Amino acid sequence: MGLRLIEKGFRDSRWNQNSKIQTNHKHHDALTIYEWGRVGACDESLKTTDPTLPCRATALHCQMDHTTKSMIDFDRSFSTWTGKPYELHPHYVNDGGMVQGAGSVRNVRIGYEATCTITNHDTGHVEELFLLHPCLGEFTIPKQDFFLLPSYEFRVIFTRTHEIPIDRPASVAQLQRTPQHHRFQGFQLTHRTFSQSSTLTTAREVIEATLANHPLNVRTTYQDPGEHYTVCLQYPARTLNVNVEENLFQVDTGPIPFPEMTGWEGERPLFAFLSFVAFSSFDSAEFILRREIEPSEEDKQWLHQIQGKWRWELRDPDNPPPGHPPRHPWPSVYHEVRVVQARNEFLRAKATP
Repeated sequence: MGLRLIEKGFRDSRWNQNSKIQTNHKHHDALTIYEWGRVGACDESLKTTDPTLPCRATALHCQMDHTTKSMIDFDRSFSTWTGKPYELHPHYVNDGGMVQGAGSVRNVRIGYEATCTITNHDTGHVEELFLLHPCLGEFTIPKQDFFLLPSYEFRVIFTRTHEIPIDRPASVAQLQRTPQHHRFQGFQLTHRTFSQSSTLTTAREVIEATLANHPLNVRTTYQDPGEHYTVCLQYPARTLNVNVEENLFQVDTGPIPFPEMTGWEGERPLFAFLSFVAFSSFDSAEFILRREIEPSEEDKQWLHQIQGKWRWELRDPDNPPPGHPPRHPWPSVYHEVRVVQARNEFLRAKATP
């Protein structure tokens, strides 16, 4: 997969022209809201009424490049949604639903850990991806017996309108799914940024900011050889190594989303990987992708033991659904490395006392 260095900025100026709002990451207010697939800002003057919107009568407008130009405060940014009234599973007793029973509604808040913006140079379309923090398969709001077995990690990549599948199998068995539209009663992304930030351009600045414990994000940008799209990732630099004497630094952090652009049709990717990223320069990055591995037969005996509430307990043992029971989740490892030419920029916020 050949990807090359972005020399200077984004080549397609239509991205900023379409937003019709000038931005400066040094004076942003700290809140942007994405609601029902529409983008919103805290500025009341940006609201407008649009009767053509399918979900809300009020549309909120803001700059499309907000997630790229500003330094995101990931510790204060969240995805929230309201589920539809709970329906009992027709076959399984313990399907991870609301213990309060049919008709119950849950509200969920999960922070997100990284963003990815894909810009189509041919059309000007911008697709934003948000990697959410994980949790484990669970009953919702019980008194005890929270976790379901077999356990699994719930982690998703959302756009403002869709869920992007996360690929897990080995390369020889690619995921055969496509993005699914959100199925919530209400959905919102609360996107907060630091009110003041600056860009670091030298190793010495990165080292000094690291030793001073300033909040640091990284913006990693790369382009396809044909210049049809630009991918821009932003994520917190949570782990760094520095060598003061030799003026060296290294980032090794994650997880972050890594979109698979094979088969891309101009908007959202068909799927993405979970990855970690490492680099020690401003012009290259290595991504290592997470994959599932099949456990040994001996390990399966332990893995398949029922030590709690079994997720697939049947309401009627004589009437199982097709394919019962589903395959148990497999463990995963980070194993496949992708190296890209990229531009790495550090964003620094002022440390709070």
